Amino acid sequence: MTTKDEFVTRFGGIFEHSPWVAERAWLKGFRGPLTAAHVHAAMVSAFAEAPAEERLAVLKAHPDLAGRLAVADELTAASKAEQASAGLDRLTPEEHARFSELNRAYVARFGFPFIMAVKGKTRQDIVAAFEERIQNSQPQEFATACAEVERIARLRLDAMLPAAAARILTIEPLTKEAFAAFGAVIETEGAERRLINGGTTERFHALAASDVEAGGGRTILSVFRAQPRTFPYAVAMMERHPLGSQAFYPLDDRPWLVVVAEDDCGTPAPPRAFRAAGRQGVQYGRNVWHHPLIAVAEVGDFIVADREGPGDNLEEVAYDEPYILDAPWLTR
Repeated sequence: MTTKDEFVTRFGGIFEHSPWVAERAWLKGFRGPLTAAHVHAAMVSAFAEAPAEERLAVLKAHPDLAGRLAVADELTAASKAEQASAGLDRLTPEEHARFSELNRAYVARFGFPFIMAVKGKTRQDIVAAFEERIQNSQPQEFATACAEVERIARLRLDAMLPAAAARILTIEPLTKEAFAAFGAVIETEGAERRLINGGTTERFHALAASDVEAGGGRTILSVFRAQPRTFPYAVAMMERHPLGSQAFYPLDDRPWLVVVAEDDCGTPAPPRAFRAAGRQGVQYGRNVWHHPLIAVAEVGDFIVADREGPGDNLEEVAYDEPYILDAPWLTR
């Protein structure tokens, strides 16, 4: 998992020369998922909650458009690329003189540089915005400049992080056929039925068979009480049990989520997510990659059949970037 120092190192330049925004986003509780949308929301929240003088310092940290730093080739890599995308590195002498004039007039009026997310804009678009916004009041322009800083931050994050949609997991209905490669679905539907105890009890026979005897193991029964996850949720790691199967069956009639993955040369492949109905359980086969228990909306109790015995029966592997599990329809 990403640490605070890693997060600040990676995202400290998103708000120009202002790593404190990334640090405060982390300290406010950000732990993922590492997508452009979620990192941006956390950083914008930290920026918006900062005192006005700190936000003003962020505005002042931005360079003039086509200004002194650009001429001296002293822009940050991100600012240089952004200004070049709008052709500001290719101004005619007349255009450069006009930008210089506007920069001076704007800073004299507002006390900070003109800031605009210029990606996709032409030089003419930028000059027109300059001429329009210089007529704003101080409060109007401060708010506009802060909004432009936030837009620039999102564009920078979009360039750094993979598209969130590419890593959002599709949640499939849990069926025996779809889950067959990973283990067994535990449910009464379709099970062999036997009347026992003088016909007073219906037995749903052999819904799953434990595989725990490797290395001298034995089957134990436990109850797991799972806290509900907060969505969107980052699937950042997977685990497996080399010496035994593990079965979960909910004691509450509420849906829950199952995340599994095939093996890819000793590491988990991209995961698959399943929606288990309130009366469905699963048994993960021995050595099958799966995510720890995912309860939804409320605390959930599960009866668990797994292995107790000698040997190392847990392996955990983290993904380089998490996959996103979003299930708002389960939390209503």
